[in-house]
Amino acid sequence: NSYLALLTFFMSEMEEDASRFLKRVVWSLSSGLLWLFINLGLGIYNGWMVPVHGITMGNIIFYIWMGISLGLLIWVNYKIWKERFPHG
Repeated sequence: NSYLALLTFFMSEMEEDASRFLKRVVWSLSSGLLWLFINLGLGIYNGWMVPVHGITMGNIIFYIWMGISLGLLIWVNYKIWKERFPHG
């Protein structure tokens, strides 16, 4: 709890622009890493990432899912970074 209180204190003392920028960075990195881990985990665990014995329906569905989810990730990051900062 003391770490959380200390972090809250420093975030409240930080300038609003810097705080919003760091929140954008954290959201972008965490959403990108979550997308990466989910897709790598599902693809490697189920054998859909690398077509060893030819292309199967699982490979096709996995790569379609990967493309759609990548598009959604790009869209979410665009929405996060769309607002301009006052200094530029």
